[in-house]
Amino acid sequence: MVGAQYEFMPTMLQGPAYNCSAVMPVGQRWADLHGVKQPVFGWYSLIFGIITEILYIPCMIGLGKDLRSSCIKIMFWLALLDMVAIMANCVLFGGAVFCSDPVMTAGVGIAGYGMWCMASACCLVLALNRLFEMLNLSKFFSGARTNIYIGLCTSYGIFMIFFTRPVIFNSSLQSMFFSPFIPGHDTEEYVNVPHAVHNMVVASCSCLLYMALCIVLVIKSKSMSSDATKSRVISNTPVFVQAMLICCVNLVAALVYVYMNFLPAPPPVIIAGQVAWQLSHGSPPFIYFALNKSIRHFALRSVGLGRLLVKKRIHNISTTQGSPVTFTNSTLPQTAKKPQ
Repeated sequence: MVGAQYEFMPTMLQGPAYNCSAVMPVGQRWADLHGVKQPVFGWYSLIFGIITEILYIPCMIGLGKDLRSSCIKIMFWLALLDMVAIMANCVLFGGAVFCSDPVMTAGVGIAGYGMWCMASACCLVLALNRLFEMLNLSKFFSGARTNIYIGLCTSYGIFMIFFTRPVIFNSSLQSMFFSPFIPGHDTEEYVNVPHAVHNMVVASCSCLLYMALCIVLVIKSKSMSSDATKSRVISNTPVFVQAMLICCVNLVAALVYVYMNFLPAPPPVIIAGQVAWQLSHGSPPFIYFALNKSIRHFALRSVGLGRLLVKKRIHNISTTQGSPVTFTNSTLPQTAKKPQ
């Protein structure tokens, strides 16, 4: 039987569906009986999470230098949400089960769940921002409007945290589920329909928005009659690619998580879903470093490697100029006298 979908989360956790003591007292014995240590996946998650958090710092500082741009402002807020989410689904992703430590497992799951809802909603706003920019409708993101959109996405995530079923990590399955897997309870009791609807909306809207963006880019590239239009398309293409890559990873994570929370999924699919979720929050700094020159240069200067930029610039200049020119009689200026 599917449980109630909208209920105050703390009240829900105190209900009979989450009562571990009805089976045996809360404690380490639950982890010993029902948990499984996963050292390989655990070390991968921890190392990936720490590296990502470190890389996010220069990205955040670099993005923070240009918050006048509505697109950069959304990316900055996404980076903040991602850093919290990475702590939940990578760094603190441990070897417990719900009944071994309900506060920790539920707390980490709730943090990751809330950040996912906020970030994926903001990702749709980011895609809409790029589309409006290409359609010369950027006025809809001018002034305080961008802050309002970000605020709505954040409020929506807070609502999902406090009024829908929490997600809980489970070490034996190496992922997070809405079911705490307490013996005597069916997983259907813990189905979170609002989350499934959210993920399907994210998936479908992401596809539609980026299809529209691709169509607009193709049309504009074919009708670039003026230098202003050409400059606008060229300048927006790198940001478009960065935004598209970030949202494509979100699309994969959304679809896999819907599948594995409603249908029996083999372990490889479950792990793929968890990795996709980790990448949805952890891939942006790698994308920024690969495609955003200003952030990459700022990061190198921040760690004292600015001299590499100078060497690269000198190398590029020498490569562009080629070998020194040898003047012959025919290449000398007409007014110059030939050497005796």
